Amino acid sequence: MISKKISRYVVASLGVFLSFNVLAESAPTTYKYGAKLDIAKVLSISTPKTHSCKPVDQVMRYVDSAGKVQVLKYRALSDACSKGH
Repeated sequence: MISKKISRYVVASLGVFLSFNVLAESAPTTYKYGAKLDIAKVLSISTPKTHSCKPVDQVMRYVDSAGKVQVLKYRALSDACSKGH
């Protein structure tokens, strides 16, 4: 009976540990012109909302060829530029 309880706690603890490992991300890497990127799949691109056309920081989350989630920060023109503002 005691061994079943212990094994449940071990399995539950392992599940929690693995879920934190999956959610953990490294700090964003700042893109430098000419840097070689290893992007297998883009997960998301975050762009701040602005009403004027100007350079803004954007953040891209992606999976590299090794299956690791990476975070990249880079500068790009805001969405307002494409709307003629």
